[in-house]
Amino acid sequence: MKRVRPTPPQLARSRPRRKSNYCYWSVADGDYALMAETMIASARKAGVTTEFHIWSDREVAGAIVHPVRGFKKEHYLFKLEFLRDRVATLPHDYFVWLDADSYFVRDPGNILRVLEGAPMHASLESNLYGGNNIRTDWQTCPLPILTHLMREAGVRGKSIFNVNAGFWIVRRNAIETFCKLAFRFWEIGRERGYLFTEEAPLAYATQMLCRNPGAHQLRRWTDVWATDWQGVLGERLPDDKPWIFRDYFTSEELKVNPAIVHLVGCKEVLIAEARSRRARGTEVSDAAKKNASGADRVKPAPRRSGTTDRSAAAARRPETR
Repeated sequence: MKRVRPTPPQLARSRPRRKSNYCYWSVADGDYALMAETMIASARKAGVTTEFHIWSDREVAGAIVHPVRGFKKEHYLFKLEFLRDRVATLPHDYFVWLDADSYFVRDPGNILRVLEGAPMHASLESNLYGGNNIRTDWQTCPLPILTHLMREAGVRGKSIFNVNAGFWIVRRNAIETFCKLAFRFWEIGRERGYLFTEEAPLAYATQMLCRNPGAHQLRRWTDVWATDWQGVLGERLPDDKPWIFRDYFTSEELKVNPAIVHLVGCKEVLIAEARSRRARGTEVSDAAKKNASGADRVKPAPRRSGTTDRSAAAARRPETR
């Protein structure tokens, strides 16, 4: 019997109901909440006014916080579960995930431009069929087996790509289909003995839902987002200057200058920045309280002879504009 390949699901194209109707979101508990706080502070400093929705077990300055406790973190599948069960209830048309260890060096502008009409975007990186790949597996799965699984599950593109899950976008009316595809591929891997993280399912769903996966390659959007997975920038906060991204599978060097940098190896720097900012804020608050307390103890100036109460008050009132 001839085997029929599943066809990619068709989704109706739609435009946002309102201009820039999207939000950033993340899940960040524990010290990740401090990282998220630094991320948001960097965005505000860069002039970004878009809402940040953070699911956390504590306060995150600058964010709309959704309280959450005790969620499962195995294989990072919580990203998909939160999107499906919680994020989809927010009043936006598009949802932009950022890992908490991200940092804005400038305003990326309308980030939805990376969609190019597709219902989602993720930064696809390497062609797993590439002859110059120096790695032979991804997440312990040999590349020939992984590409076979994706082909068998319906990916038809000439190339098959991997992805980093630090940044991706999904349109509201694609969430259900996206999550079904992602969880389906995770189950396919599990049945074959491979427990993928969220990245392989994300790569699969992206290539199923985007008519032109090549348009979503990281190398096409080096001004928007990139991950410093090798620590090229060192243990410091990045600035708005170009740097070298190295391809995970080929080690090919690519000059990038993204507005948003994924600082995989700088978590402690992001945490320290948030703690330092909080300490500075506490010092300013304490100084303000001290000054206010001191002002309360200042004695009123002696009344000049021949000056009425009303005229004396007017003389002491500061000039306003």
